[in-house]
Amino acid sequence: MEKRIDLRGLVGLFAYTCCASANNITSGILAYMMKTYAEVSSTTVAMVMTCPAIVGTIFAFAAGTLINRFGAKKMTMFIHAMLFVSGMIYLFLGNKTSVYVLWLASCFVGFLMGAGTVCISQLLTYTVADPTKRGAIYGYATAVQSLGGVFFASVGGAIAARGGGVHWERAYLLYFIIPVFIAVEFFCLPEKPRITGFSETVNLNKNNEKDDKKERVPFIIWVIAVHYSFFFLCLYTFSLNLSEYVITTHSLGTSVESGLAISIMTVGGIISGLTFGFYSKLLKKYTVPVLMGFTVLGLAMLVFIPNLYVLYVASVILGFSMMGCGPYVITELARYTTPKTYPKATSLYAGFMNVGMMVAVYVLATLAGFFFKDSTSVTGKFTIALVGSVLVCVSSFPIYARKRK
Repeated sequence: MEKRIDLRGLVGLFAYTCCASANNITSGILAYMMKTYAEVSSTTVAMVMTCPAIVGTIFAFAAGTLINRFGAKKMTMFIHAMLFVSGMIYLFLGNKTSVYVLWLASCFVGFLMGAGTVCISQLLTYTVADPTKRGAIYGYATAVQSLGGVFFASVGGAIAARGGGVHWERAYLLYFIIPVFIAVEFFCLPEKPRITGFSETVNLNKNNEKDDKKERVPFIIWVIAVHYSFFFLCLYTFSLNLSEYVITTHSLGTSVESGLAISIMTVGGIISGLTFGFYSKLLKKYTVPVLMGFTVLGLAMLVFIPNLYVLYVASVILGFSMMGCGPYVITELARYTTPKTYPKATSLYAGFMNVGMMVAVYVLATLAGFFFKDSTSVTGKFTIALVGSVLVCVSSFPIYARKRK
């Protein structure tokens, strides 16, 4: 009997996604970190959100090659181990040592940010033979990732808020659950495909044999990757500035409310993941432009209506947009690549996505300083992100909605 889905492998894959958004803790408690390290600028402290993108950017471009050499299973366990190390540094040294130690801790998160997408894409080809089912399961995986984000952000935010946020580092006690998931990955993830017909599972463009032999990535992949970096720069404004938006700028609450907003954002991601198969069939080539339009809507709500409940609605919209675009773009990459170039294409996609996050803090601060005369203006940063998201949405039409051959 043919085995078209490796259920044990899927258990390991979903174990990975459970902790893939664990760093949501940091987004929710960033304002407390800034209070602890008040002697340095907020931009300096905010580097704990940027350092992962720096490491992730470098690592992402090499992830495809490393996975081909060492395997997706080993890579997945490695990036989760690095995530655990990050949490332990925050837990035992945070609030006690230099802010630059926190930079070091955040760097370890970069391995997950850089290789996570490449790992899950490769593991899906190992565990699911049917490309259509693979797309739907990718959506379910993003939903599980979002649920994990809800857990880490909300519970971590509640732990950090006890005592007025003085001991925010205790939120990272939650990271002790990560070794459990690493063990599940060890016993469940396949070293190589355990399904029938793996040679057909990639289902990529096999017509361009020249590209396959030369291992060249088509130019359109570069266009998609660079465009996506601008999209994520705008979208990352939310996570980067949410804590200040809630606690400092508009006095909407504490880290509990900011953590809840992150959690609600993941609810949008859950809905997006579970319904991806439905709306992607309905919207077809307009899926990404429409979802990027949702980002415009969400950021506009934050700029023009600074209200806690509006924030929660905007969080759902932004989460839906972010988690919906990813599965579609991964599928789009497969349309233009061969089995050899697919890992490189996903590496480029993940790498440029991290470029957007890496430069976000500086681009936003620079533009806010230029247009709003205050590089720390949270309102200015969100306004800039709103304008940028409009440009990204408009430019997505010729990339994704153009006439196909």
